[in-house]
Amino acid sequence: MNSGTAQTILSKDAVFEGKIISKDSVRIDGRLVGEVRSEATIELGETGSVEGNVTAAHVITAGHIKGAINAREKVELKGKSRLEGDLITTRLVIEDGAQFEGMCKMGGRPSDGAASVSTPAAAAEGGEPERRGLFGSKPAGH
Repeated sequence: MNSGTAQTILSKDAVFEGKIISKDSVRIDGRLVGEVRSEATIELGETGSVEGNVTAAHVITAGHIKGAINAREKVELKGKSRLEGDLITTRLVIEDGAQFEGMCKMGGRPSDGAASVSTPAAAAEGGEPERRGLFGSKPAGH
């Protein structure tokens, strides 16, 4: 990240529970349990971890994310990174050694909404509502 711009930093030994929302860049070297949003870049160092959703223009991770990534411009998974969750972006870079477990949707414009919703048809039939994800639907609870 450019040190000339303002940034929010969660240091290596810090643990934060909650939501971080910033117009400027965010760097996480500690542990965040919650959501992080930035209009700029979110960067996770090798010791950084997020258990929650990550939303930004540009996401760079060398750490561990357990949650969805929604990046307007680009996602970079560095060699020691681990992503457990779906991602939506227009461009994706995965370095050798990175681990990614989830689904990816590329192209178009990423959304700010949730990745799954219940369908009214299933609820009207009195059955279990369906969950609609990025790539189709499946019954709730599956």
